[in-house]
Amino acid sequence: MKQLKYLTLPTILFLFYIPISNAYKISVYTDQADNSKALEVIKTFKTTYPFNKFDIEMDIKTVPAEKLKCNSLYGIARLIGCESGNIAEDASQRGIDQVFIVKESSEYGGSGGSIPVITTNSTPRMILHEYLHTLGLCDEYTYATSEATNYCEKSGPNMAMIQPNPDGYTSDLDARTQHMDAIPWKTLISENTLITRSTKLQLGTGPVNSSIYATPNTTNSASTFGAKIGLYEGKTCINASPPKKTWQPGQEASIMEFLNAGLGASNEAMVENILKSRGVLLKNEEIKVLPKEVNDETRKNKTSLDLSAPDSSSSRVISK
Repeated sequence: MKQLKYLTLPTILFLFYIPISNAYKISVYTDQADNSKALEVIKTFKTTYPFNKFDIEMDIKTVPAEKLKCNSLYGIARLIGCESGNIAEDASQRGIDQVFIVKESSEYGGSGGSIPVITTNSTPRMILHEYLHTLGLCDEYTYATSEATNYCEKSGPNMAMIQPNPDGYTSDLDARTQHMDAIPWKTLISENTLITRSTKLQLGTGPVNSSIYATPNTTNSASTFGAKIGLYEGKTCINASPPKKTWQPGQEASIMEFLNAGLGASNEAMVENILKSRGVLLKNEEIKVLPKEVNDETRKNKTSLDLSAPDSSSSRVISK
């Protein structure tokens, strides 16, 4: 009979130790056989600030085309949506928090919604644009009349819809008193930054300058501001009926207008706050041990998958 050996306490603890990952999990579903575009998507996402500062794990799952069920929506060739309810259910069973879809197609396009979609013929930077839609951010380019009808009904973290006083304002304080609560980024506007301009005190720090692009940020630090965060007049909904005034936090054109632009300092700050609010941890952030029911609730709140319906109903038109 073999003699039993006593186990020391450290050995016992090691035997019962099970690593637990608290990373936010993103899975790229694709029907492209070699996964090349999905790999580009992951590289782009993980090298872009502020996503690269968060504890995010990404993988790829190859699926047949019939499981994605993607097609053009509303007669717009570049608006590619997928009937992705089955994908969301599969991802949820795998413990995935967010899904991206890369559809093999010769079309250039994609869409936003709870599950961002791009085609293999699109730049991988498009996934950043579409995922910002998932986080609630709005397009910043000019909508066509048909698009404005669908997408100019509500604002978002990077866009305010404010109809200014036609006769102007008696002071900048007057404008702030009337409108600050309608500006989602109001806490980022310095007290020294005016939200009015000209001798008649018209609303707005100034116009968005679409000829100046925010620089894509692949560093580990936030972008520096090209101009102070304020209330800059955009042009997204000028083709709505009637036309609607839209306002943005930054003066530079961001990736929500042009795909080769960066997020811009203001959008970076907002995205970081949104991810933190969803319970996504920073890299090396200390993990707080909470009761199981609290952890379950946090997990539920940070999961953005919608299992109730196909995703195409919430698609957004991509940037030009």
